[in-house]
Formats: sequence, C-alpha cells, structure tokens
Amino acid sequence: MATFQLLGLKCHETTSGAGADQVQIYFNDEVMFYDGDMGEGDEWELGDSREFTGSEKVWVRELDSLSDPDLIGSFFVNAANPGEQTVTLTGDDSHYDLRYRVDS
Repeated sequence: MATFQLLGLKCHETTSGAGADQVQIYFNDEVMFYDGDMGEGDEWELGDSREFTGSEKVWVRELDSLSDPDLIGSFFVNAANPGEQTVTLTGDDSHYDLRYRVDS
C-alpha cells in the first residue's frame, strides 16, 4: 500500500471572478482538504495524507456560492512513482502549484 501526502499549495493567480478562492482537494472521490479564502500570493503548508493502491485521481476545485464548482485542475498519482513532486494547475484562468509526496 502507498501513501499520498499533500505538502503545500501556492496560489499565483486565483480563478476568474472576484475575490479569493475556496479550495477543495478531492482524492479517491472524497474531500481530502478544504479551506476558504486563498488569494494570490498565498502559500499553505499541508499535511493531509491517504493510503491507496495502484493509481488515483486528484481533483482541485474552487467552490462558488453562485455557480457550480470551478475545476482548477486534476492529475493522477501512481504508487509506482514515489517521491516528492509539484504539479501546476491552471484551470479557469488560475495558476496554482501543488506539492505532494508518494511513499510506497
């Protein structure tokens, strides 16, 4: 069994629309992390982790009170590809860097 661990999230540019983003990170179709009001230049240290086997999809969304959630980005993690990595997410005119680690 492998472990997926969130390490950090940096916002270079929020999604289209006014104000800060309310960011949700999903892993294996369940909310792994949620927090509100992430603005441009903000950087959060994270520590949430989940166990998995094989490959899992990670979704990062911004919750909108006036419309459906906006997709910031998604990617797959694979137990066969351990180590620390950074993925750049640019959905809905945003720019985020998400750092994570996979331990097998």
